Amino acid sequence: MMRAPRSLLGQFVVLHIAVALIATLVLLWSATTLLHQTADRFQRSLLVRQAQVVAAARADGAGTMAAIPLINGMAVATFGSDRRIDRSSGPARRAVLAAAPLDSRAHFFRRGAVEGYSLPTRGGWIVVSQDDTDPEVITDDIVRTFLKRFALLTLPIAALVPLIGVLLARRLTLRMRAVSAIAATIGPQSFDTRLPRGVLPTEAEPLAEATNAALDRLVAALHIQSAFAADVSHELRTPLAAIRLRADAVADAGVRADLMASVDRAARVIGQLLALAELEQPQVAGAEAFDLVALATQVVADRAPGIVTAGRSIAFETATDVAPVHGYPDAIILALENLVDNAAKYTPVGTAIIVRAGPGARLSVIDDGIGVPAAQLARLKDRLWRGADRGIEGSGIGLSLVERIARAHGGTLTITPGPAGRGLVFEIVLRDRATPH
Repeated sequence: MMRAPRSLLGQFVVLHIAVALIATLVLLWSATTLLHQTADRFQRSLLVRQAQVVAAARADGAGTMAAIPLINGMAVATFGSDRRIDRSSGPARRAVLAAAPLDSRAHFFRRGAVEGYSLPTRGGWIVVSQDDTDPEVITDDIVRTFLKRFALLTLPIAALVPLIGVLLARRLTLRMRAVSAIAATIGPQSFDTRLPRGVLPTEAEPLAEATNAALDRLVAALHIQSAFAADVSHELRTPLAAIRLRADAVADAGVRADLMASVDRAARVIGQLLALAELEQPQVAGAEAFDLVALATQVVADRAPGIVTAGRSIAFETATDVAPVHGYPDAIILALENLVDNAAKYTPVGTAIIVRAGPGARLSVIDDGIGVPAAQLARLKDRLWRGADRGIEGSGIGLSLVERIARAHGGTLTITPGPAGRGLVFEIVLRDRATPH
């Protein structure tokens, strides 16, 4: 069974074509029926008049049958009371005369293409017949000629109806596409954009109004969430600072180190949660152009001492065609720090870590550690997921935060196995300044 097209334009075109075809067929059938009925009435009227002329001439005894003029190739025959033909004029139509009803009433009858009329008179009957195919009969010729010209006139009109429908539907879809293009630009950097009023049809205008109202509510909720996260972060940082002071006064070095590590981990989690909350709100200010090489160099320099002390190595590489980036450098620093810290935390001693800038607008962190099973690669970016080893310390939101930062800059975070199947490659691909928003 043929399925209807899913697009509005396709459905509109199919509907108009179907309506135009049905209307054309119905109109042609109606015109044909009406014309044939009119021609039939006209033909029967001629038959009646011809029969009346013959009846009047027979009653007066005026002349012979040959002297009576016949109209449009008619044939006339008179029957006596014994139902035998007395006289005839015109083409001999024995089969028609044999089929003529001879009784007390006048009858119209048809034998093939011949229309006949039987009229009872005093002392017999008069039968008048006319062959529709006779060259002298012009009624059917007129009907056929008219129908041909009528069809030639109707078909262009029928084709014009769906064409007008297509143009109207095309105009409607262009307006909807224009509004859809505006809707596609709404994002973290343009949450103040709204769908225009007065562009969509009146029937679709409530959809634009509802969408704008939903965006207003979403922006308001995000602002509330951001304010709440900032308040919570502030309230938690103060007691954490007090705990750090108290932990620093603990005499036992081992206990003091464990307490300080726990406080640092809590502070890091709070910072990540605050960063996530800030990324979820509309980004309306603070974007600037920055250099990926300088940014990555700063992160490597800050993290190198701790990584080397822990028994790992770190190096920085740069491509020759690093593209400038427009965005939020503090967020990119936080993302790169998370990737470097993860590489240092989840790899064994002796692992080599490489931070690479470029080519283009991308940052990569590569290690040659033990890696992750292929089945778990896709889940590394899931928030709060830390894999099968529950002994690993961490919040499980670091990679989720990195991915969110990448998406906030119109980019992506990809995770793939490292060279020769060892370790992992974390790559942040960003939108460079030359790429249109």
